Amino acid sequence: MTEADGTARDNGRTGRSQARGRERREQLLAAASRLLAERDLDEISLQDLARAARIPTSSAYHFYANAMDAFAALAQEISADLSAALAEPIPAQRLTTWEDVFTVSAGRAVDFYAARPDARQLLIGGKTPPQFKRTDRENDRVLGQVLRGHLAAAFHLPAMERDEEIYFHTVEIIDLFYSLSMLRDGEITDEMADEALRAGIAYLRTYLPALLPRREADTVPS
Repeated sequence: MTEADGTARDNGRTGRSQARGRERREQLLAAASRLLAERDLDEISLQDLARAARIPTSSAYHFYANAMDAFAALAQEISADLSAALAEPIPAQRLTTWEDVFTVSAGRAVDFYAARPDARQLLIGGKTPPQFKRTDRENDRVLGQVLRGHLAAAFHLPAMERDEEIYFHTVEIIDLFYSLSMLRDGEITDEMADEALRAGIAYLRTYLPALLPRREADTVPS
């Protein structure tokens, strides 16, 4: 066997090992998502995740030191999924005023949380670890810019100082009501979803006029 043959064989083994590693990591995170639909996060161990994923516990330790590490990785994926859901274009016919952007976006967020028990536990639940909340706040900055993007696509926006902070604070206000609803009711109720939207819009009204000029279809948002 030549040196080149040996290198190719080693590369093949490495590739297979990496592929198996990615598969097992995905199995662990899928197991975490399933178990969070059945049990509280502080009741789930890494051994539970390994058992549900049908992989050896010793292998699970190659990826995560404990269940919270796995949940942290899952929380990052969930945050990305939420951002993607909110970033979907909003049909122009659904937007009459700028407030409609928030009505549609908040509705999407509520639907996302309703369908994802893992998201409720890891992002807005009463037992959400502080480090997860900090990570989610960084994602809220992303969501704030997603909302601004929807606004800019449909309306001419006025220049605002602290632009990024204002939209970030709007998302944080809405999230607070969702978290309060989770603490009180274990879900985002219709009443609290309405309160969240009302509070976020009321805050943003202190910066945006009641009516913004519509953007023509052939103009480019700034």
